Amino acid sequence: MVAELELPESYRRRIIATGKGEWARWLRDLPDVVATLTEQWDLSLGELYPPSWNYVVAAEREPNEQCVLKIGLPVLEDGEGTVREALALRLAGKAAVRVLEEDTEAGALLLERAIPGSPLSDMCEEDDDAATEILASAMVDFWVPAESTCALPPVSSVEETFESFDRGPYGASVRKDLVQTLAEIDSGLRDLRAEAVTARRVLGELLADHAPAVTVHGDLHHDNVLASEERGWVVIDPKGFFGDARYDTAAMLYNPLDFVDRIMDPEPLLRRRLAITSGIVGVDRDVLAAWGFVKVVLSLLWTLDDGGQLERDSGRMRTMASLRKMI
Repeated sequence: MVAELELPESYRRRIIATGKGEWARWLRDLPDVVATLTEQWDLSLGELYPPSWNYVVAAEREPNEQCVLKIGLPVLEDGEGTVREALALRLAGKAAVRVLEEDTEAGALLLERAIPGSPLSDMCEEDDDAATEILASAMVDFWVPAESTCALPPVSSVEETFESFDRGPYGASVRKDLVQTLAEIDSGLRDLRAEAVTARRVLGELLADHAPAVTVHGDLHHDNVLASEERGWVVIDPKGFFGDARYDTAAMLYNPLDFVDRIMDPEPLLRRRLAITSGIVGVDRDVLAAWGFVKVVLSLLWTLDDGGQLERDSGRMRTMASLRKMI
């Protein structure tokens, strides 16, 4: 057994708090996995990136190759994981960060490192229009034609989120007493429940268009686009789908979260972003608004599913309301 890794205690507590044995075992085995991969890939490890779920650390190998070591669960309960991420990156276009090495069993990826690696979100305060142009162009450079045989799940699979929500503790069919109902009004849950019905219908209409299938990122927003001196702007952290490219235009409408949270009326921002993106990707802005509405509803449902709390006056809730008026 190698020495214990230096990890933030809050990160350890969050992993353990999941109550899921797979994550607990992953955390227990992580030091050995890191030691093995460091030797196997001849790595010198550097700064640890702020952890969310995966272990991500800057690394270097000879001759002076700057890279990133990322370790997570190969396959999660929802089908995501590092195996799917690596497949999406390999199938994607020229904007995708390169996969240098992969150990499927360990859930490990060695990725090229973008230098300086600053996220596109840093640009939003100064020039959001320019950031939108860069993000839309990165989308186009990420998408390449994909087939159903590529082993990525279809974009249409996100519809299962609505079914899961309806069956869950917050679903419309679950009876609530008056106190719970008042609490829901205050949190915005009642509004979200109503909009989820509409979003599911809109998603069905959008999918009925049968647009050409491409490799879809699935979470393409400002923090997943990094500056690279060598390559311009590169895209990281795909969820990985195949299907309608327009799904990828949606997450950027309510991101970066902290930036959008401070905007009391997001409609002017949304209209500018929709107009710019429409011109670059060649899709009608009304269609993009519809995808944005569906995706922001999905994002809020995923927050509930992950045990998070709704904030009625959050940027995502305001974005949901504004986009609903546009479709």
